Amino acid sequence: MRERTGPGLVILGVCLLTATVFAQQTPPQPEEPKKRGFKIAVVDIGVLFRDYKRKEKLEEAVNKERDNIRQQLEKDTDDLKRLRNNFDKTSLVPGSDAYMALRDEIRLASNAFEMKSERLQGILKKRVEELTLQILTELQLSISEYGKRHSYDLIFKSDDDESAQAQQGELGAQFQERIFRAQISDVLFHSDQVDITEAVKKELNSDGNIQAMEKREREEKAKRLAPPPPPPGTTTGTPPPATSENKPK
Repeated sequence: MRERTGPGLVILGVCLLTATVFAQQTPPQPEEPKKRGFKIAVVDIGVLFRDYKRKEKLEEAVNKERDNIRQQLEKDTDDLKRLRNNFDKTSLVPGSDAYMALRDEIRLASNAFEMKSERLQGILKKRVEELTLQILTELQLSISEYGKRHSYDLIFKSDDDESAQAQQGELGAQFQERIFRAQISDVLFHSDQVDITEAVKKELNSDGNIQAMEKREREEKAKRLAPPPPPPGTTTGTPPPATSENKPK
């Protein structure tokens, strides 16, 4: 005796067949990207400043400028002392024209020495500030590149008291002054797990980074020394050769 197939079983079989065909034709859906955690780190800027290899080279340039200024002022001091000794030993009659002229010469030399000393000290101070700013800029650029390369979201600046006190020389003094002015933005606490100072320092002093910063310094210097562009409407180059048409009459 043959079993009869009910309409419910037929409909169920059709639905299963349709679902199977639809599943085979539907392309696989892409997986959702995995969400990563928020990456935060801190860097001891004092350690980087202290151990930055290029700082020594830049400090050498400052020391040469300071020694040159010191030699100039020492020579001017000796010349001024010689003038004063000659004035003290002079046999000129006080109040005479020659006596007054020599006294005025000493006064002028003394005033010129003070102005020259102030000017040269100002030049040296400005140079130290420029080099300090240059180093801090290079540190910031290097930290930013490290953060981008390692997918950090935030890198905070910290400066330990010991690293700040270890700074030496004029650049170190300028660094401490700038750090003191920015104390309000420091990190008050962080765990050792988020401190990436040593890793950043390694890349900071790598040959590739040092060469990149030296190249940047040369390019910046070339921009400063480049002549200003000509005013609009002016032409540059050699004038065209004289012809019968443009020859002056």
